[in-house]
Amino acid sequence: MEVYWFIFIALLGGLLGLLAFLYHLKKGRFDDPEEPKYHVFRNEEEEEEEEHGNS
Repeated sequence: MEVYWFIFIALLGGLLGLLAFLYHLKKGRFDDPEEPKYHVFRNEEEEEEEEHGNS
């Protein structure tokens, strides 16, 4: 009888993961997978511009 609970919990977890994926897919989180790696460089450039601008 305990095995059925594990199966139920596994299916429920899988369903929640699928729903979360579909929600974020609809919101456009996966439109451009290459974009996040460039945020690091933009943040560094903005900080350097602020430092040079304030002095």
